[in-house]
Amino acid sequence: MEVYYQLIRNSGHTVRYASTDKQVVLTHVYPIYLQIYGANRSTDYILKDTFAFLTTQYGNNIKLVNVDQLEKK
Repeated sequence: MEVYYQLIRNSGHTVRYASTDKQVVLTHVYPIYLQIYGANRSTDYILKDTFAFLTTQYGNNIKLVNVDQLEKK
């Protein structure tokens, strides 16, 4: 199962949006998995945390897909 995500960074924090629906992530509408991380959290940490959380919802057979990379193609 593909789970789409987007990371938006600013000077104080990083916001992570995630959903099984790509359009939900792109438009930041409900229902979405939203998490705010401190500015010092690495992308690797955020993705591992996201994966760990979403496996409790969907099981271990998920693939995280960055919507920003999809939009560039």
